[in-house]
Amino acid sequence: MTPDNHHLEADLLALVRSRGADHARVEPDTDLIDAGLLDSLLLTDLILHIEERYAVAFDASDVSPANFRSVATMAELVRGRSPAAQSA
Repeated sequence: MTPDNHHLEADLLALVRSRGADHARVEPDTDLIDAGLLDSLLLTDLILHIEERYAVAFDASDVSPANFRSVATMAELVRGRSPAAQSA
């Protein structure tokens, strides 16, 4: 089953917001790169979280700023890569 957008964004927001005060006000469309909030540790945690929770496998070409620019962008990537979307 493809994850519901609302729950998917809420889940990813919770992970990003858990990073501390600078991340606490992140919204789905916040540009994490322009805001200086996406570092290599957060990126790694996001990738591992998405792979484990949503059974989405990333390859090297998926790990680009365009795919992790915002929570909304990540949610779109997950929905397009989820096993249910791949079999549709």
